[in-house]
Amino acid sequence: MNAPALPRISVVVTCYNCRDYIGDAIRSVARQTVRDFECVIVDDCSTDDSVAAIEATLDELRDVRFRLVRLEKNVGQTGATRQGLKQTGAPFVCFLDSDDLWNEDFLERHLAAHMNETYAVGFTACNARLIDGGGTLIAGTVYWFGHDRAQVDRDKAFLPIDPARVPNIEPGPDGSKIAKWQSRAPYRLYTKRAVHWVWVSTSSMMFRRSLIDLVFPDNDETFRLHMDFYIVVMAQMVAGSLLIDDALYSYRLHGRNFAANNPVLGGRLHLSGRNWADTYREMLDRMLTAMVRDQERFVAALGARQYRRMLLCMRAARAPWPVSWLLIGCSWFV
Repeated sequence: MNAPALPRISVVVTCYNCRDYIGDAIRSVARQTVRDFECVIVDDCSTDDSVAAIEATLDELRDVRFRLVRLEKNVGQTGATRQGLKQTGAPFVCFLDSDDLWNEDFLERHLAAHMNETYAVGFTACNARLIDGGGTLIAGTVYWFGHDRAQVDRDKAFLPIDPARVPNIEPGPDGSKIAKWQSRAPYRLYTKRAVHWVWVSTSSMMFRRSLIDLVFPDNDETFRLHMDFYIVVMAQMVAGSLLIDDALYSYRLHGRNFAANNPVLGGRLHLSGRNWADTYREMLDRMLTAMVRDQERFVAALGARQYRRMLLCMRAARAPWPVSWLLIGCSWFV
């Protein structure tokens, strides 16, 4: 019996004023061990030399899988991503921020995770390493995953670290020393209807397009920013996710990150000095509004029971704690 063919992957890279890093991001896609992909780079009307940097990189690669889409008007994160989705059609979709870098096996590991024989998740995610603006390694992991991940080590003063998780320092191609990790860490399945952020960024993820089609916001201006929170939390509530507990990409801290503007001090890596409480509540309100407005579409896709459960969980996350606990309890009896 012949093995079935693997599905193709769409990669959408959005760029706004990121001329210093966009070329490296594109090259990290070109180096993937999985070769059957398409990649669309959407420039959101950059005012620097981003377009020139993209065109120079594409001329260097001369790879027909890569295309540039230039927007004549700045439409923000959601609008630019929407244009990228329109230009692609594969059944699995990845989004790469223009200042991040993928490991060579990023697509391979994510695709393999989606094909696991235990649970067909809506999306997969992985951990990240931290690099600075020049590409120098700062930290081997990012630990900002919130209380779901923290529960694992609660009340434990000392946690053993598997020696296989510590890299070997080996000679690189040019003779300099590099860190090389050998291990393959466990996979963690999240089926909980989480209404909070327990991941790194959307650069760490691979989605089923059918799920993106269902949960992607229909208003570019309402979700001009924080689109990632909206689609990921909605996708988690609909279908669950699987975490590949390895760092398969590099998150770049270069001083102009929107959500990471603090120095790396270690520990839980409080990389953001922003107060996200108001943004969190605002996003929940917008998600609730969208779910109520699009009830017919969600019920058709999910069924009435799962839709009601999602709605209760969303309202519980927005409510004061006594009401929240009551709504959560109700969701289990729907």
